[in-house]
Amino acid sequence: MATLPPRKNPTPTKFPGHSRENLSPLDTLLHMGFSKQRAIKALVATGHKGAQLAADWLLAHVKDPTIDSNTPRDFIIYLCPVGDLKEQLSLFWEKSRHKMGWNGAHNSFPHITLSSSFSCPNIQVEQLVHTIAKVTSKVKEDLSKTKLNLERYMSPNFFGLFVKKEHESILKQLSIDMCQEIRSLGVKCEPYLKPYHLTLAYQFQQSHFVGLEELAEDIDTAADCGWQLRLYSYENKTAGSDVFKVLYAHVPREPDELELVIGDFIFVTPEEVSKSCDGWVVGVSWLTGNTGYLPFNYVERSAETNAWTLHALLPLISGDHSEGEIDPAESSSSSVDRLMEAHSSTGNNGVVRDEGTSNPPTSSVVQLEHLYSKVCKPGRESPAGICDPTHENNANSSGEDLVSSTTPTFNSTPRQVFIARHGERVDFTFGSWIPYSFDAAGNYERKDLNMPGSIPKRKRGPEGFSRDCPLTAIGSFQALMLGEAMKTSGVQIQHIFCSPSLRCVQTCHNILTGLGIAHKVKMNLEPGLFEWLAWYQDSMPDWMTAEELINAGYNIDPTYKPYISAEELQDCQENCQQFYIRNFFVTQCALQATEETGGNVLLVAHAGSLDTCTRQLVGKDPRPVNALMSIVRKVPYCAVAMVEEVINEEDELFGHTSPTPSRYCDGRISPGCVSSVSLLSRSTIRTPAPPPREWRLVNPPFPALTHTSVATFDWNILLDKD
Repeated sequence: MATLPPRKNPTPTKFPGHSRENLSPLDTLLHMGFSKQRAIKALVATGHKGAQLAADWLLAHVKDPTIDSNTPRDFIIYLCPVGDLKEQLSLFWEKSRHKMGWNGAHNSFPHITLSSSFSCPNIQVEQLVHTIAKVTSKVKEDLSKTKLNLERYMSPNFFGLFVKKEHESILKQLSIDMCQEIRSLGVKCEPYLKPYHLTLAYQFQQSHFVGLEELAEDIDTAADCGWQLRLYSYENKTAGSDVFKVLYAHVPREPDELELVIGDFIFVTPEEVSKSCDGWVVGVSWLTGNTGYLPFNYVERSAETNAWTLHALLPLISGDHSEGEIDPAESSSSSVDRLMEAHSSTGNNGVVRDEGTSNPPTSSVVQLEHLYSKVCKPGRESPAGICDPTHENNANSSGEDLVSSTTPTFNSTPRQVFIARHGERVDFTFGSWIPYSFDAAGNYERKDLNMPGSIPKRKRGPEGFSRDCPLTAIGSFQALMLGEAMKTSGVQIQHIFCSPSLRCVQTCHNILTGLGIAHKVKMNLEPGLFEWLAWYQDSMPDWMTAEELINAGYNIDPTYKPYISAEELQDCQENCQQFYIRNFFVTQCALQATEETGGNVLLVAHAGSLDTCTRQLVGKDPRPVNALMSIVRKVPYCAVAMVEEVINEEDELFGHTSPTPSRYCDGRISPGCVSSVSLLSRSTIRTPAPPPREWRLVNPPFPALTHTSVATFDWNILLDKD
């Protein structure tokens, strides 16, 4: 074997330049072959979160007609609350939107404006961030313990919290100093010198004034609060457009249609909406920059700040308990927004920077990378039957089918949803049972064989069961039999959502026990599945907490965030139609959140739920109250309704394209979207927007449960009468 010749250099040669591991994100993108102009633009658009995300952005925007435009982004500086006050403001946003509908304040999150909007060339954005951090560090020590006092202001067309006069000068000086330093970069930035305030509501209907006033009165303006200085940017090409969040995936079937990816945001002008006569509108994708027609019923209005980029987050004023930590994605807080966070939310997609800190939060980056992974990259295979002429000749030369982690796989098995009523309840069986079953010390004693063998402990003691009663022994057995029947029939359940009522939790536990999965699959407590609020005019039940239920032996997921919180149900006047909408909304959310993983869903709730959770899912309108009551009276304990997804030949070929979101969206290729709005505005006859994905009511594959009413036996009837 030949020996290696000796080397003249005793140490390895050091080549000029840096090793690949030490390359900056910009250098990495340049090594990947992107132009400098595009690389810088991508880094700015993604908030300088790294080369990988910027590269994904560039690939997603490969058909964006503005990809080579040098138009700078618009920037703005906000002072944002964190802590108890922030939570109260978010709750106000959520309740006002839920009860009164959309108003202008829902377009953003709670903030105080410190600057007018200004443009900054992409090449100078990092200098801009550094300048703002420098100014903040100078004043942070002086301001760190300052408490901004706020006062409530209401008028017929505006609600807000204004900074009191004694603190206005502090913010004014901060704004002036900040903008002066920014102008030293050659960037024109003007301070915001009007009265500093947090906007609560504006552009609302006059009929909503009283309701908004009541909600605003609940905000404690003296609540603990810290403040963060934040720098955001957005593209001015979308000025004048409203922002809509994609709820349902759509694969283009004509070359001028826009691919919809769940988690994306679409910019649509009000004029475009008003002139639509067929349910289709022209929109621009935030994720790809592409323009095309989309079915308008596949999107929902969202805060415009959801499509902004966060470049800097700098803790400025500390509250008593706030640590200045990274806040979750800031937007108008709503149940539908939480649905998108749970599935594939993007929120504010920028890096968070503190003084001396440049690492972005990992979870935010992972969420965005997951979202970009759904966007078609060059060279990926189109779904069957959808051809892109640029890829027709790219077949594998070996003749073998190529399969990769990004190639979608199609499962033709329809999803199923089971909606079960709880089992027999103690109060309806025994009437006023609490004084009869508990002694003065609150100790429970079983006075009838059909009473539960034991009662879980709760903080309110026996009185807590007056509006939140347990199951009878027979009720528990009914649920167990139901679970066993489901198992025998081959039913598989992967996801469980349960009303927080104790009787529903116990029913769910026993069904899962019968299925043999009680310790494998956790229950998600969803207040939105609770029964009609009209039956609780005086007060709502005080449900057991997740911790109490876990201590009682129930497999509850303590990390689950409900789509409708318990707080949203308090003091809520609900008519029959709103009851239907609430239950349908939760059902949609559950289906969307579990779409990627697939599998069947079990909802355990109340008698009316069998209709309210399925009625609109199968395409019917909510029933009037008399019709609903007629249904409720015919739903026995542990009754089950079942809906099944309708999968036809076209669905198997193309994948689902309508509500709920498609589980086949990963790895799609967007077939040649037309990018010119002028071309799309032509007069054309289009087919109506695709109908929602079809579901149908079907007969469950297991028998129903029937039993007779049994009266209490009185042994005295055996005694002879004197």
